[in-house]
Parts: sequence; C-alpha cells; structure tokens
Amino acid sequence: PQFCGFLPAMRERIVERLAPHDFILVLGAPAFTYHVEGNGPHIPEGAGLAQIVDDPQQAAWAPVGDSVIASLDLGVRALLAASTPSAGREAALSRPGSPVPTPGVPMSAAYALSVIDEERHADDVVVEEAPSTRSTIQAYLPMSGADSFYTMASGGLGHSMPAAVGIALARRRMKQPGRVIALIGDGSSLYSIQALYSAAQLDLPMTFLILNNRRYAALQDFAAVFGYAPNDKPAGTELPGLDFAQLASGQGVPGERVERPEDLAPRLRAAFAASGPNLIDIVIA
Repeated sequence: PQFCGFLPAMRERIVERLAPHDFILVLGAPAFTYHVEGNGPHIPEGAGLAQIVDDPQQAAWAPVGDSVIASLDLGVRALLAASTPSAGREAALSRPGSPVPTPGVPMSAAYALSVIDEERHADDVVVEEAPSTRSTIQAYLPMSGADSFYTMASGGLGHSMPAAVGIALARRRMKQPGRVIALIGDGSSLYSIQALYSAAQLDLPMTFLILNNRRYAALQDFAAVFGYAPNDKPAGTELPGLDFAQLASGQGVPGERVERPEDLAPRLRAAFAASGPNLIDIVIA
C-alpha cells in the first residue's frame, strides 16, 4: 500500500522526485539504474544516502552515499533494533489518490487500465513492458499480492513478452492458479513479437494486452537527451498502421482490436475466461 512507484531512469528526474526528502535508504537494490548517464548530482543537495546490499558490484558502483555489504535480512533487523520511532510522525506516506478516468475515443491509458483492473481475477499475474505508461499503470492497476507483478529491472527492450511466456509455463508446471496478463506497449512488443508463437505452441493460459498508442513514446521521451531539437522526433518512432490482431493470428494466437471504450470490458472478460492464449490490441491516445 505504501508503494509510490518506480523511480525514473534519468539522474535529473530522480533528483527531482526525491527533492522533498533529506535521507534515502536503499535496501537490496542499486543506487540507481539509469538509461542514460545524465548530468549533475545523483541525489538532492543536502540529502544523505545509505545502501544495504549483498552484491559487492552494486556497492562498489554506487556513486554517492555509504554502502554496506550485508545480508539484507540481518541488516534490516539490525536497523530496526537500533532505531527509535519518531514521535513526530503519525502515519507512513501513502499512495496519492488518482482521479476517476472518463471514457473517450481513443481511450486514455488511465481508462483502459482501470477497466483491466476491474476485469482481472485475483490470481492473475501481470508482466509489464510499457515504460511510457508505467506511472499510469501504478495508479490504475495496483499490484497487491505476492508474485503478482513482473517487469525488467533496467531498460532491456523486448524482455517481457518472452518472460511472460516463461512465467506462464512455470506457473502451469507448478499447478498455480490464475492467468498471466502480458501488458506490453506497441513499440516494446516489436522486439520479441515471436513470443506469440511459443504461447500458441504451448497453449498457455495467458492474455497479451497491447497498449497501442501508435508510436514508440519511451524513445520520444528521450529525444532531448539524444540531442534532438524541441518537438523533433527520433526517426522510426512513429508506428502507424500496425495490426497486432493480425500479427497474433498469423502466429496461432486469436487476436482482436478494441477501439471503443464500451467494447473493452466484455472483450477482456471473454479473453480472461479462455483456456489458451489470446491477444487484444487496445487503441489508446
């Protein structure tokens, strides 16, 4: 309930996000992961950082703060035993509320995700690679169960479609309930679209949901970092005319396209009730 989202993968944006805080504690993770090197400080001016990690390479790489190599379990227990609760704090930081999205054509990502949240089952697992929509996913498709959410730790393109196939295969072999929902951006899907063929051949209980905004928005967000002028888009990042339902059908996975908000819930309901793999191409703004 206290999870407030992933940190951005850029140094400047991390500093901006952490600006209200004077101390950063990193447990079992690098400090931090970046898509690009960036400029300026790694943490807000005047803030401190401490890291407890069991990976010596992550500790040696940390560009700022103090790193301790230790068992995460023992390290956290020692911290709790040595700390004194603050009398001035009444409650932990909670997730901020999100406005209720409204339907439209094309659908907003927020609306589509809120409908997915309503229609998914309690035992379903989400595997995500839609980086430009990630903050919206966190707001409208919250994950609360153990082992209910998977994504890549860095910016590896094309990770999550084949990863979703592997997770679905493993869960079936372990006789775990629920369906795997692969939530993939249209740009990201093009790096490993052939994962659909594996899902069909293995007849896995999974649904691929393509969030189709007809562009590679994640790369466009980095245009300024790559040296592009304002409002200038990197070549090859506009993706009009792709029919993911046909791409799925060509590899043996039933696919359909949803453009109108009133059609989304019934299509999701049918897809989530199926025994084998399927794909829905969801057109969003």
